[in-house]
Amino acid sequence: MFKSLLASLGVGAARIDLILFGDCVNMGDEIKGKIVLMGGDVEQVIEGLYVDFNLESRYTDHDTVRKVHEVIQRIPIFKDEFTIEPKQTEEFPFSFTCPLDLPVSSVSTRYYFQTNLEIKQGIDSKDRDYVEVYPVGLLDNFMRGFHRLGLIHYAEGYTGRGGKQIIQFQPTDWLSGEFDEIVFDYQPSYTVNGIGGFYELDKKTSGVMGALADHLDLDEAKGRYHFSPQQLATPEKAEQTIRQFIMTYAKGLIGK
Repeated sequence: MFKSLLASLGVGAARIDLILFGDCVNMGDEIKGKIVLMGGDVEQVIEGLYVDFNLESRYTDHDTVRKVHEVIQRIPIFKDEFTIEPKQTEEFPFSFTCPLDLPVSSVSTRYYFQTNLEIKQGIDSKDRDYVEVYPVGLLDNFMRGFHRLGLIHYAEGYTGRGGKQIIQFQPTDWLSGEFDEIVFDYQPSYTVNGIGGFYELDKKTSGVMGALADHLDLDEAKGRYHFSPQQLATPEKAEQTIRQFIMTYAKGLIGK
């Protein structure tokens, strides 16, 4: 009786564990694993088992940091009630095909599976497993183009479903020491027929003239961009496209 009471409070209760056969997945690909259900100290009735694929991120809106949490997809494992005996172990196969229209894993944007075991008259058991989500196709070439230029993600945010992913790049090789930041955003839902959005190029400044240029926004260029499938056909093409774009729109900016 005392063990049953403890189990209802989560002590010595049934537990769940999702074991993934890998910690990363390409968009459009399948990730597999297994779910291990372990009985506790007493018999318990299980009401259901499901896995949520979640996204967590944040972005800055007029100096206010806003958090984003989305359940991308719910994967039901079973819904029928059954009884798990003390110390009994059950295993269930798990597989999930990652959607194509997602923002990439980055500084702020992270993905995880949350496994939820519903226990009748008890505290539900949960398990969380993080995974990296990698891009494919034009988006992969787009991201690789920046990487090939030595532009790394130093800050990033996602505004939520139907919104945009904003990536702030820091030069580490080409343009190193010349720009405070280079920003490109894009909509994850629209990366099949090209990639577009807003950009901002922010030159480094110093001294009195630099302060004046900063005050008058003479050190910045911003606006819309769009790269066609041909311009992003390969990582090498993407590198050339991005390099030429930055060189063209950075002309005339005042800074180092």
